Amino acid sequence: GSTGKTTVARLVAHLLMLAGKRTGLACSSGLYVDRRCLDRQDSAHWNAAHRLLMNRVVEAAVLENGTDSLLGDGLAYDRCQVGIVTNVDPSRHFGRYDVHTPEQVFTVLRTQVDVILPNGAAVLNASQPMLVDMAPLCDGEVIYFARDGQLPVVVAHLAENKRAVLLRGRELVAARGSQETVVTKLESMSLALSLNGDNDWQIDNVLAATAAAM
Repeated sequence: GSTGKTTVARLVAHLLMLAGKRTGLACSSGLYVDRRCLDRQDSAHWNAAHRLLMNRVVEAAVLENGTDSLLGDGLAYDRCQVGIVTNVDPSRHFGRYDVHTPEQVFTVLRTQVDVILPNGAAVLNASQPMLVDMAPLCDGEVIYFARDGQLPVVVAHLAENKRAVLLRGRELVAARGSQETVVTKLESMSLALSLNGDNDWQIDNVLAATAAAM
């Protein structure tokens, strides 16, 4: 995505560790195995991702990918179980690697959706039409996340008994069809993530990480 990649990657890695997995994380803030930092330099690139995938102690790898790494190096893996696209602001990507149109940005970001395994899932921001257009490209399941649970695409998705992670008032809700489960309240995360009414982007990050954990 355009923003939020590092935060989402760190959140997902933390949730995997809580689930008991030996977790490797390669993101902009460094390279980690569980809570051990192997490198504090920017590790959102092919070499760091490959290093984790070759590490025999790692049971789950969380890899941050940006458009520069996708275009400059490609993905360090052939397929994945979960792929997240946080959001898209096409203008942030213009002028790099000869990318000048929204259509070209779509072509780059869809790469993450293209490689999801049939038994895997794409986690997509339902509030962004370009990302909704990527849903049919996924070989596996699509899990939407959205602050607005009344978006037509979310309503239609749930009507087909599919999954989404939503904000209902101040509660974070995991939904499948008509069944909803409250995961937590925003207030319980406010100290860690500085959540308040002005930080909608942080709420999106939490929703995306929760969907990935599902």
